[in-house]
Amino acid sequence: MPKKLKLSAMLLFISSVSFLFSGFPDRNIVEIIRIPQLLTAFAAGSILSMSGVVFQNVLSNPLADPYILGVSAGSALGAVVGYIFNINPETSALLGGLLTIAALALSGKILESKLKLILFGVGINATLSSLIVITTAIKNPQQSPSVLFFLLGFIPVLSFKKSFFLFLLPFLLLFLFSKRAERIDALSLGDLFAYLSGVSPEKERIIYLLLSSVFTAIIVSQTGIIGFIGIVIPHLGRLLKIRKTGELLIFSLLSGASALILAELIIKTVFESYDIPAGTITALIGAPAFIFILWRNKNLA
Repeated sequence: MPKKLKLSAMLLFISSVSFLFSGFPDRNIVEIIRIPQLLTAFAAGSILSMSGVVFQNVLSNPLADPYILGVSAGSALGAVVGYIFNINPETSALLGGLLTIAALALSGKILESKLKLILFGVGINATLSSLIVITTAIKNPQQSPSVLFFLLGFIPVLSFKKSFFLFLLPFLLLFLFSKRAERIDALSLGDLFAYLSGVSPEKERIIYLLLSSVFTAIIVSQTGIIGFIGIVIPHLGRLLKIRKTGELLIFSLLSGASALILAELIIKTVFESYDIPAGTITALIGAPAFIFILWRNKNLA
């Protein structure tokens, strides 16, 4: 394993142990609360980060990820509708995410500029987030305050069985994408290069985006919209000279999980007296990083 990946694995181990035992909680708290939250944070951070790698590479767009393009918001709206109308939230979140991808696919045909596609996604994100608030206020007003947590993203306390299921998903996603890493690399170099490499750009791009969106939707249905993990972590890997998709996916799995676990650890230590969603920490750190990434890619338009 390359040295950078070993360091990422070490950081994940240290952050996980610190999260489990910060404040020296009793055994029941560790088993019933901390371990399920740790598994859920691991799943969310790693899946969002790996999805960011795939979105950026297959769209050849350094600013693309499920959060920026509104896929997370579409999944969240679907999940909220599912909760309100007693429909399976994972299924409705999946439908919402896939409909958003369909809208983006259509816009991608119309808007050739990469910057315009990002701005279109930002518009979708804002619209869908507003619809989440409106839908909840009309149908279930007593739940309106909790919508804030869903919009900002949080780490819920799930059953061990459910959190362990989520924990397994990143490894499945890594396995599926690692098999196609070289083809994703070809797509990142443009449609012409991909075609000459034996890759069908339009077909495979849709497959990889849909697959990423399915896993993102499952996570969003449980955690809400956690922003900036999917764009910052892949770029951190590239700054560390990790270029190949296969290695970048492993780095994103490890570092994305660490980032979200550390965000939750900050809440439990620095803000232990306050009820703050984890997404506020990722946004506080991720938003300036996003601006820096935008500045580094001045020629995006």
